[in-house]
Amino acid sequence: MVKFAVLYNFSEQTIEMALRRLKRLQRLNSTVAFYPLFGPRQLVFIPMAYDPFMFGSNYRKVPLSEASHAINWIFLQAPGVFRLSLKINEAVAPLVKSDLLVSTRNQIRQLGFEELHVDYTPIALWNLDHSIMNWYKHIGKYSDFDYLIFYESDIYSTKPLESLYQKYASLYDACFVDFEVPPSDWHFNRFPLGSRRATIKWLKKKGLSTTIYRSIFAGAMISRRCFEELSKLGLDFSGSPYCQNEMRLPTVLSALGFRVGRLDFPFVRYRPEFSMAEIEANFEAGIFHPVKKALAPELSI
Repeated sequence: MVKFAVLYNFSEQTIEMALRRLKRLQRLNSTVAFYPLFGPRQLVFIPMAYDPFMFGSNYRKVPLSEASHAINWIFLQAPGVFRLSLKINEAVAPLVKSDLLVSTRNQIRQLGFEELHVDYTPIALWNLDHSIMNWYKHIGKYSDFDYLIFYESDIYSTKPLESLYQKYASLYDACFVDFEVPPSDWHFNRFPLGSRRATIKWLKKKGLSTTIYRSIFAGAMISRRCFEELSKLGLDFSGSPYCQNEMRLPTVLSALGFRVGRLDFPFVRYRPEFSMAEIEANFEAGIFHPVKKALAPELSI
């Protein structure tokens, strides 16, 4: 029997809802180990000091917000900048957000989960593959699992995860929603600027296939074999190849020769959000994204 583990990712903007959802998930999946991954909001960026993600939905009111994000992205690929930014985050966030981190850790302990892993990955929204590799380095390689499911707090499940993922684990080393060669108009072919070209150049340099793939990262399934090989090769995605995670991880795993497949989850998408009525009407689909508010079954927890 395949052993699944869940890396449950949530941010400081979603704590209350996320912990309710995590508790419900645990009740629904009694044989699955859950590992909470918490990302405090990044406060300092290189070189622009700030980024629109600091300001949430108000980012359009900030001067040069779009330009600052693009410039910060470009600088992350420069040698040493990613790791420097990571070190700054590790130093700043515990000082500024000390009470938040203590409170969140205490809530996780009270709910009976594994110790909270705090993630300081720069521009984490687009570098979640680094978040996962960093978790594996410090926690995952000592944990007992065959396949890891990357579960974001805005995913909602109506069925046990084993029933949704078991058939894929018997066929593939990794699976992603919407895994395919991207059409030419896919946004992340062009953002961050020059990323597709830089990724192909990186693959060529390593003598790997230059076929580019895309995915939706939410709900991804990755085997221990993949983690072991990436670790052996020293690939932690700290700035290279230069692209975002929904291109980078499926492309690199495929190029390394792993069996990568497509998760048939028709109700996982970028937007709009799903309502409770839509979920109830499609209950048998089992997994839905995005669902950003606590739903009726979670409110009593």
